[in-house]
Amino acid sequence: MATLICLSGIHILIREFLCRNRVAILMYHDTKPTVFAKHIAYLSRHYTIISLDTLVAAIHQKDSSQIPAKSVVITIDDGHAGNIELLPLFKQYRIRPTLFVCTQIINTHRHFWFKIDRQSKAEREKLKRLPNAERLAHLKQTTDFEPKKVYPDRQALNIVEMKEMATDVDFQPHTQFHPILPHCTETECRQEIIGSKVDLERLLEIECAHFSYPNGDYTEREIEIVKTGGFRSARTTVIGWNTLETAPYQLKTIPVADDAGFALFRAQLTTIPQRLNKWVNSLLNINVL
Repeated sequence: MATLICLSGIHILIREFLCRNRVAILMYHDTKPTVFAKHIAYLSRHYTIISLDTLVAAIHQKDSSQIPAKSVVITIDDGHAGNIELLPLFKQYRIRPTLFVCTQIINTHRHFWFKIDRQSKAEREKLKRLPNAERLAHLKQTTDFEPKKVYPDRQALNIVEMKEMATDVDFQPHTQFHPILPHCTETECRQEIIGSKVDLERLLEIECAHFSYPNGDYTEREIEIVKTGGFRSARTTVIGWNTLETAPYQLKTIPVADDAGFALFRAQLTTIPQRLNKWVNSLLNINVL
């Protein structure tokens, strides 16, 4: 399908006409430099890469003059240890991506709950639908996982790496432990959101203004906590582009596969593969139910 999209020229049509005056926020997680280099080279030729700060300021001020045509924002979720390898590319292309980190996992030997070796994708999806306490209890019983358990290997960035990246990276919170916020209690939810802001501001001596909902899940409760907590924006995983009319606490995104080849990457910029995949998954869920 990706090759068909590229051969048909649909990706060019969408870029040059349909979404010329809209902003794409790309979402990565743990992509490799060899893959990311091809993506950034393409973006630098055909788009203008801007910061999340620039987009959010324009939305709040309703000022389109701040946004060049065909603008793209780069975001990276979680704070994986491998992200440090992308730093030379950030410097080379003079871009400042936003890296949303889990603040009680970075600078530790704790693990992400969704990166447990013996866990299948189907099991992860089931766990995402459980109440937070029930999810943690299940993980403890089946894998001996605990959020604050120390492991031999490191999955997240450490403080030395983050300080090295700080000039070229906009670090922002992504909760403390990456729970699914709507399945948390009020107290848990507030601690994860506000606590992560306090954590990161203290760790890097910065002021945090943006937030990313883990798994893209949120309700009006989460929006209100983020808003009153001093954030100026929050990014979801709702697929689409952003305009000056986009709600700043419900920013849309274009998910990019960490291992996306060149054809797939260009196709994913149209959002067609992601939307089709989401539609197929929803049909499968309906059939299962």
